[in-house]
Amino acid sequence: MALIIEELNRAHRVQARYRMDGDRFTLGRAYSNDVILEDIHTDARHAEIRLGDDDHYYLQDLNSTNGSQLLGNLNNRSIKPCTISTHQIASGDLVQCGKSRLRLFYCNDVVAEATPLHSLESLFSSLSRPTTAALLAFGVALSTLLLSYLGYARTYEWTIAINVLASVVIGLVLYAGAWAFVGKVVRHETHFFAHLSIAAIGALSYTVWEWFSGVLNYNFAIGRWMETLDFAVLAIILPSMLWCACYLATNLGRGWRWSVALVLPIGFLGLNLVESISNLNDFSEAPEISTELKYDNMLLRTPVPMQAFIAGSPALFDIPIEKDESDTKASASSGDKGINTEVEP
Repeated sequence: MALIIEELNRAHRVQARYRMDGDRFTLGRAYSNDVILEDIHTDARHAEIRLGDDDHYYLQDLNSTNGSQLLGNLNNRSIKPCTISTHQIASGDLVQCGKSRLRLFYCNDVVAEATPLHSLESLFSSLSRPTTAALLAFGVALSTLLLSYLGYARTYEWTIAINVLASVVIGLVLYAGAWAFVGKVVRHETHFFAHLSIAAIGALSYTVWEWFSGVLNYNFAIGRWMETLDFAVLAIILPSMLWCACYLATNLGRGWRWSVALVLPIGFLGLNLVESISNLNDFSEAPEISTELKYDNMLLRTPVPMQAFIAGSPALFDIPIEKDESDTKASASSGDKGINTEVEP
């Protein structure tokens, strides 16, 4: 029965796997070993594994400088860490030689069923292409620049365009770089271009919404309700981006991914939304209208002529004043009594 030896890195991911089928084999840094460990804290001949008369494998430390330790067993949590001199290997043992961590299994162990690929794997694969990421980032920069140009009233100078483009590109790169760093640390996978593509799609979606919301506010003067609509849009975009980032860069399970993706952004946005809703009925001296410049062809409603608007404006501002009955009776009685203002010559 063959023994499987897995060498783990610091993130507990398998970096080398050996299938040992024999009566005796050795572990250490020397090139003559069956399992060569790249660890300066292991001896040239650190330990050996031999097959006993009972058909079980035994690990024996060869008087190494830093020794060998049993760290536990993946299948039996009751096994406690201890220093090894001679140890009967059980499937699932986690052993440390020097600083090298080894996981030991027998070849006839049952492995878990294969995890189905997520339906978005093909999408993430296409988003990982540098060309796709570059085109999406270029689309975000161009759309942001166009939106800035259309909403600018004065002469649009080239320095403004450079600032807009630089801020967009730097923001996208920093976002993708931060998640790529997290992925490198946690999963040893960067997926930089996939993160860049996802950030660009999110930014492009919000840029389109900004243009559409401007047209909406221009036609219907939504005012303070625009913040509520912004919350609804961001409550879709931000959790989607965060879920994709957690999927690519972390080892979180499905439930934790959804929890992080929903709770963090919606909780943060919800605080601002509650404050906005609480101020909806507050009196404002000036009506909340959009002051952005728009073209005539963006007007979807039929405009009201100025004379017609002026003629109907008193009805907008006339506020009926209700008098108390006591005030009405007092004014009536004073009128009945009258006041004699004649002066005799």
